[in-house]
Parts: sequence; structure tokens; C-alpha cells
Amino acid sequence: MQGIKIIAEIGINHNGEAEHAFALINAAAEAGVWGIKFQYRNLDNAYADQANQIGDEMLISEIKRNYLSPEVILQLTEKSKKRGLNTGISFFDARDMGDFGEHLAEFDFFKSPSVELSNNTLINRMLQQGKPVFISLGCHNEHEIENAFTAFDGDNWTALHCVSNYPVSLANARLGYIKHLATRWNRPFGYSSHDDNWEVTLIAMSMGASVIERHITFDKHARGLDHTTSSTPEEFAKMVMFAEHMPLVMAGDGPRVVNQGELLNLQNLGRSYYVTKAIQEGETVTENDVTLSSPRVGFGQNDINEFINKKAVRGIEAGQVLSRSAFVKSERIADNVINFSRQNKLAIPVRLHDLADIEKKFPVGSYEFHLSFGEVLSELDAGRYSPKHTYSIHLPDYISPTQLMDPFSGDVNQAELSQNILQRTVNFADDLQQLTGKQVPIVGSFSVVHKGLDQFYQQYASLLAGFRHHGVEIMPQWLPPIAWYFGGSVTLNVMNQPEDIDQIIQHQIPVCMDVCHLCMGDSVFDFNAGAVINTLGGLIKHVHIADAAGIDGEGLHFGEGDPKNLPAIEASMRFDCMKVIEVWQGHLDDGAGFAKALHTLTDMYDGKI
Repeated sequence: MQGIKIIAEIGINHNGEAEHAFALINAAAEAGVWGIKFQYRNLDNAYADQANQIGDEMLISEIKRNYLSPEVILQLTEKSKKRGLNTGISFFDARDMGDFGEHLAEFDFFKSPSVELSNNTLINRMLQQGKPVFISLGCHNEHEIENAFTAFDGDNWTALHCVSNYPVSLANARLGYIKHLATRWNRPFGYSSHDDNWEVTLIAMSMGASVIERHITFDKHARGLDHTTSSTPEEFAKMVMFAEHMPLVMAGDGPRVVNQGELLNLQNLGRSYYVTKAIQEGETVTENDVTLSSPRVGFGQNDINEFINKKAVRGIEAGQVLSRSAFVKSERIADNVINFSRQNKLAIPVRLHDLADIEKKFPVGSYEFHLSFGEVLSELDAGRYSPKHTYSIHLPDYISPTQLMDPFSGDVNQAELSQNILQRTVNFADDLQQLTGKQVPIVGSFSVVHKGLDQFYQQYASLLAGFRHHGVEIMPQWLPPIAWYFGGSVTLNVMNQPEDIDQIIQHQIPVCMDVCHLCMGDSVFDFNAGAVINTLGGLIKHVHIADAAGIDGEGLHFGEGDPKNLPAIEASMRFDCMKVIEVWQGHLDDGAGFAKALHTLTDMYDGKI
């Protein structure tokens, strides 16, 4: 996805003080902007000696008061580039470009102000530098704009729609012109904003503006001409946030697809049909035998009509949810599928209460306990389970109804409860290891970053190494770009991007590769899912596996997601470790989803890996 460039115009808001200008540069960098820009006027060229209009007196005074020399601007440019910012400059006269001599090449881009649109000498000299040139269109009519565009000697330019009022009222923004420009000239355009309301820039982004320019200030009420139409660093940070997410915000131009968070909410808040009395095998189920209740884990109101007044093929206990398996006998899992699953260490996720039923239906020998915080805080008895099986454990994401797992939280209670749940889970894993004589890995979703990636990985590397030293392996899992926490969607910024790969390798952290999460990240971030798997290689000690579509189509059946996912799925199948099937709601309806997944993987890879 091509990002939207946010430019913070330093302009004359520095009040002629280099230190103030540098403070604005630092603030812009902290806000995350793409670039900053200076203005320069040679005072000898700026105004005619005989200028005597009413406005001239005010403008000449402000230009002189806010003058920065080329030497100072170049010093600030060097500091700006050290902060990782693209650094540009506006000129009003081609002669002024000569004041920078050979140092003109140090600027990353140039800008022509609205009033100089017809200044072919200036704009073409900028274009000759071979750098991006941004050209504001304010103060000019359509035929003047067309004449200017046809006179440009180069193609390295982006025009910015601009209304040269200071400020621009909501009624005068005329953002529809961005679409007109794009249609008329078939190229990207941007927006130079002097709006009274900075939020207008968000609308411009949504309409396709690829560049947003706006002045930056610390105080909108400060002395000076441009402060009132500027934005604070806090507002720039918001612009940057929306610019980064705008392609995702504007996605969805097609048939409606429900995301994973909605599916969770549909399950938790929706209602299914439950039987109000015990139903015997062969007995007809009528409307009088069912009632709607939450959660929705079986037939909903759109599903039941096909089956009501039909005979049950198995007995149903009073209070049980009604699903397809009550009316259609499930097929036995074929021997070759079970054999393939055992040979490739395919595992089924289970809850403590349903392991007995799952292992009868799916005798694959490998199972992963998905624990809730309530279960961890209760008594966990490893002696209840078979010593013949291979187990792993998934830590709870939550430690309470309102808090995530976060052992390094500044909230003492949250940190202590997280550490308690970690330790109790480790104790359970150790008990299972003693029972089975096999390693019982623990998988955790560690998603809260406090002071940057370096500290995050240092803390977790130390924490996990301590548990490993005592014989239990806890592995962070690769996370999705968006998590479904507390009924909403939360953007995650750790364990899911290219930067994390270097940290994982540096700290030699064993990980659980969640292939579904990885493939969704492939649709957002700058990496290839298969390449990530190859790069992390020997550090992948556990796998969660399902297909995916786009950025939030999670837990799909194999072959039903994006075709680009197939190489990553095949690569993950080659690891000699547990591979936990994580198709959405695979355990419902007598395990129909798990059965389908195992059969599909067998068909896809038996004899091929």
C-alpha cells in the first residue's frame, strides 16, 4: 500500500529563530510526518522598492522578522534529515535558488507556492533538480492551471489542490476538485490545507489525496500570519495515524465480508436454538421443543427451518444447543486422514471440558489446551489426562474481564495477576510433562508494548529464558495486524512486522508461527509470508495453521483464503513440530470444521511433503 505523505510546513512559524524552527522539526518528527518544509525569500528580491499597497506593509514586516539565512536553513536541514525526515523548501523566485549553490541538492523535494503557478522559469528549474516537486494551485482558474501543466518540462511533479484563503472555511474547501484533477489528468494529486478545521485533511485523504501539506505551530494564537491556519503537533500525529490507516479505512468496495471480531460478537451476543427437553434418537424435533438463547453456537433463526419437524439421528440432552449434527450423522474420520495427521503432528485445539469428546472423534494424539483465565485460576489436575498424548497449552489472552495479559504493566495489580497466571500455567505444563515424559510448550499472545520494541524484546527474552531454564518453554506467537480484544478491533504493533524478525533473531526467541496471522500481515506490511517463515527457520518451534483472506479474514478453511497464502501453508507443514488446526469454530457441530480441515490437508499434502 502506497502511504499518504504528510508534510509539516515550518513556513514562517519559527519567528526567525533557528532554535524554535528546530523545536518544530523535532515535534514534526515525533508526530511521524513524512517530511517538513521551509520557505525562503531573498529579501532583496521579495518586494519592489515602490511597493506601497496596504497589505505590503504588513507582509514585508513579517517576511523580514521571520527571515532565516541559507546557512541556517541548511544547518536545520541536516538536523531534520538526521531525524529521518524528508526535507524540502519553497521558493518564490528562481534567482533565490542560486543562494544555496551546490547545496541545493541537499533538499529532498521542492515546492512552488500557489502565487507562482505561472512562473515557468521557477517551476522548470525545480523540476530539473530531479527531485519531487509539489505545486499548489490556489489563486488560479482552470484555464491557467491547464496552461501551467502543459508548460512543465518534466514529469516529477504532484499538484496540490489549494484554496488560498487564510483560513479556509468549511464552505470553501471545494475538495471535489481533487477528484476532478485525478480524472482530468490521470495522475496522483494532493491537498495543501489552510483550513480552519484540520479534519478537512481527513476528507481529502479519503478522496484520494496522496500528499497533505499543512503548517505546524505550537500555538495557534501566537503572533504571526500563519499560526491560525496551522496545526499543532498533536493534530499532526492524528493526521499521520489516519494517513497510515486510510487504505484500510477505505477498503471494502465489494460484497460485504464479516470480519473475525464480528463473528466473535455474533457468537457471544447472538442467539441459537437450544432444546428445552431431552430428545431421543429418532424423535421429531418441533418448534415447541426449542428456545432461543445466547451464545450463538448452533442454528440461528435463518438456519432452523430446514430441520424443524425432522427426526434426530442422535440423542440430545435438555439444554443442549441444536446443530446440524443432531439431524445428519457425521462421517467417521478416514484411517488415512488419521495416519497423515499423526505423521505430521497435526493437533486439535481443545477446552478442558471437551477433550474427552474430541479425542474420541479425532484420535490424532496431539491436543492444545486453550485456557481461560478462570480455568487457570482454578485447580488444574494434569492427572485427569492420558499420558499417551502430546499436549501444548495456549495462555489466556485475558487475565480478567477488562485486562489483557501484560506481565510488565505499570498497573501493579495487572502485572501481578499476569505473572500469577503465567506461573500457574507453567505449573500445569510441568505437571503434564511429568505425566507424559514429553515437552509441553506454552503459547502466548504478548501484544502490549510500553516503551518501544527494544525494551519489549529485552524484557520478554529475559522472562522466557527464566522459565526455559526451569524446563518449560513459553513461546510468543506471531500476531495479526488487528486483534479482536474485548469485542472490538485493536491494531497491534509487535510480533507481526519486519522489525520483529530482527529482534526475534537477535534475542534467539523460539516462536509459535501462526500462519493465518502471518498471511493477514502479508496483506498489510512489507513482507512475504513464505519469506518470513524461511528467515525465522529454526526458531519456529510450534505452528498454528489456518487459511486467511485480506487483513481480517481469519481462520478460514484451507484453500478458501487468498491464493498467495498457499506457499506459506505448505512451508509450515514441513516443520517437525506440533501444527495446531485453528479453523474458526472447528469444534462446533460435532467437530465438523476440524474434520473438514484434516481431510483437506490430507488431500493437499499427503505424499507431497
